[in-house]
Amino acid sequence: MNISEDELEQRLRALFADERLDLPPPPDAGTVIVAGARRRRRRRHAVQAVAGVAAAAVAVAGGLTMIRLHTENGTAVMNADGTGISVKPLENLTQGRPPAPSTPEPTSTRSIQNSAPPGVGPSTPASPRLSSSARPSTLPAVTSGPLLAADGFGKLRLGMSEADVDAQAVTLSDPQADASCTVYKAQGTGVPASASVVISKAAGLVVVTPDVAVHTAEGIGAGSTKDQILAAYPAAKEDSGGVVAPAGTAAEFHFRLDETGVVQTSLMSVTQDCAG
Repeated sequence: MNISEDELEQRLRALFADERLDLPPPPDAGTVIVAGARRRRRRRHAVQAVAGVAAAAVAVAGGLTMIRLHTENGTAVMNADGTGISVKPLENLTQGRPPAPSTPEPTSTRSIQNSAPPGVGPSTPASPRLSSSARPSTLPAVTSGPLLAADGFGKLRLGMSEADVDAQAVTLSDPQADASCTVYKAQGTGVPASASVVISKAAGLVVVTPDVAVHTAEGIGAGSTKDQILAAYPAAKEDSGGVVAPAGTAAEFHFRLDETGVVQTSLMSVTQDCAG
């Protein structure tokens, strides 16, 4: 059956206008389209960011490989790892003269003092530690043990005779006598601790050496250093095995020292006829 072109056109128009052929969009079509557009936009931004970071990393790596500082008077070259640095003067390019050969300067022997900024001097070496026998004189004063006074020990006083000592509740024992003097062991309630004493027939009690660690009124005692003794007694003098310091006008302290400091203290009369 042959139909004309006009009739065919009319049939096609009627067919396309038929509502049964329409495909209505789903209710959430708009939301889906917007979400898809947002995902594509985020992906595009992420790709751009990664590309930028990669480009920056490449630029930094290339820049750190070699840093060259060109100045008017020379060229400084420093490796990226910091292991080498050299300074080369510009070659003499005066017309008619060949460039002078440059001698590389050693890079690992530069003096710290030469590289220090102006006004900063070389560092001062730390002072050596003091030995045990030269500790500072600012240590705390010694107050442990009984007091050995400048004129005696407990109730004992320099110049006392044997009878005077006995009257002070002090017992004298173990005598060791010579022609003019006798060494005793002194004990009793009249003394804070036992002591060795020397009594002269002519001058009376001339030496007191306590058997325990004592201290003086100036804070010198067991463990005190020579510097502490000299600080407490400016007129003190070194003696064989220790230091002798004045204790008033009629007596003196004899401090015996070892590497730990004072280990024994004696009080002696200045005027005597007995051996110390």
